[in-house]
Amino acid sequence: MDEMIIQHPRVERDHRGGWILIFTVALCVRLVYLYEIRDFILFDHLIGDAAGYDAWGQRIAGGQWRPAEPFYQAPLYPYFMGCAYRLIGHRPDWLRVIQCVMGSASCIMVGVAARHWFGFRAGCVAGMVAALYSPAIYFDGIVQKATLTFALMSALLLLVSRTSARCAGWHGAGVGVVAALLALIRENALILLPILLIWTFVRPAAGRWKRVGTVACGAAIPFAPVVAHNVAAGGGWTLTTVQMGPNFYMGNHRGADGRYHALVPGRETYEYERIDAIRLAEGAVGRSLAPDEVSGYWFDRALDDIRAEPAAWLGLMWRKWWLVWNRYENPDTESYYVYREQSALLRGLGCIFHFGTMVPFAAAGAVMTWHRRRELALPYAIGLAIAAAISVFYVFGRYRHPLAPVVMLFAGAGLAEMWIAVAGRSFRRVAYAVAAGLAVAAIVNWPINPERELNAGMLGNLGAVLAANGRLDDAMDCFERAVEDHPDAPRLRQFLADAMSLSGRYREAIPHYRAALRLDPDWPIADFNLAFALEQCDLRQPALDHYRRALERNPADSAAQEAVNRLTRDTR
Repeated sequence: MDEMIIQHPRVERDHRGGWILIFTVALCVRLVYLYEIRDFILFDHLIGDAAGYDAWGQRIAGGQWRPAEPFYQAPLYPYFMGCAYRLIGHRPDWLRVIQCVMGSASCIMVGVAARHWFGFRAGCVAGMVAALYSPAIYFDGIVQKATLTFALMSALLLLVSRTSARCAGWHGAGVGVVAALLALIRENALILLPILLIWTFVRPAAGRWKRVGTVACGAAIPFAPVVAHNVAAGGGWTLTTVQMGPNFYMGNHRGADGRYHALVPGRETYEYERIDAIRLAEGAVGRSLAPDEVSGYWFDRALDDIRAEPAAWLGLMWRKWWLVWNRYENPDTESYYVYREQSALLRGLGCIFHFGTMVPFAAAGAVMTWHRRRELALPYAIGLAIAAAISVFYVFGRYRHPLAPVVMLFAGAGLAEMWIAVAGRSFRRVAYAVAAGLAVAAIVNWPINPERELNAGMLGNLGAVLAANGRLDDAMDCFERAVEDHPDAPRLRQFLADAMSLSGRYREAIPHYRAALRLDPDWPIADFNLAFALEQCDLRQPALDHYRRALERNPADSAAQEAVNRLTRDTR
């Protein structure tokens, strides 16, 4: 007994040293990454959702705790930003540092959760994989909610891994609180609540209903103020946000391909999403609609399309399921692949530590631990439920990020268990695991056709920011690369032509304006800008024709009207 008492603290100290090492490695690589991208234009100029969250966070820091309307976007991250800004001031650069610390702590939580399920060796491997996982480093360094989703999922896995046969008291309440917080930042995580409640009920211990009530009460704590606000603001009894209907339609309408497509092409930014959803729904119904009615309208539209072509929808769901597990990080406004060009660290780690290597090792881990599948039913259920919830809507890399901690658990188990099996000369199990890993690797690393197209869109966003800040040469370089990757995108042609016009290269801009109009005859302002370029090249009659077309499209365009009057006088 004395020997056991003496040895136990030494083992715990060894464990703590391992977690400290993982945290240190994770934080160091993240801070090096921030140093590398400090001069990148998007480091100081936020775009897309990041700009929207930043503005919302500033309002919260300034005392505007409640918006006038129901929550349309998940509210937790802006409130996290608002609290941070209240403490440190409006410093997005320091917010990135805070996220890096949080992401590093998440690596420890992943490691400890893996230790509880698979042992200390697997925990160390899983934690180190999390520390070096290149998409996590990228997400920790941008102003986006992916870091918080990763941290909350890691915390949830840690809590449930410690639960064993009971889930009562503060521990059970903590499970409910973390699950609800995760749903308030990633709405499709609502699917986890019934899974956790069922799991809590079926655990082999007394007081089942008490345990379920404890978890439910914990979940009610974060939900209560959100529901109260949504009801008071006219959004109905909504647990999270009122955008689920539009999101469901965008991911499941006739012609959807698993990626994000705005309701109105060309209006993909956050400030237009809500306006367009309301305007189109009310226009179709012919009356004003409450926010929950707008969401219901888009749900019904999507269900009508699904019922009309069920076979096509099943094919779409299969494609989205594949996209969820593919190595490619589907970009939103910002792209992992654009940032990777700015960071040697991200490029280096990205060769090994990416989703396409984690999933095969996780498959190997599932094979090596299959004899414990009943005991591991909960992490299996959490991972599959999150993947299913993502595929019901549409796929972004940041939407998939909460799935990564679950995959890391099994990847750590796979590497650790194979090492033990090889040492024990149990080669048959290793052969099965390797075969499963190689088969999965071939599937998840299969190249996606629109990869170049998606990267072109991200280069277009970057070029727009560069142009807005007067860096026209850099902007044109981005636009030219984007057009090379996706020559049939009218938006990119327009951007390149505009940058050339601003640089005085009107003759070079004209073919791109014409290409934009050929690809989309109704593309906004292309006629006016083409007319202006033609006029600068002294091609007055073609310029007059396009000014007239611009005026036909928008009779209130005073600049086009003035140009038509001027050129009409000059040609008489």
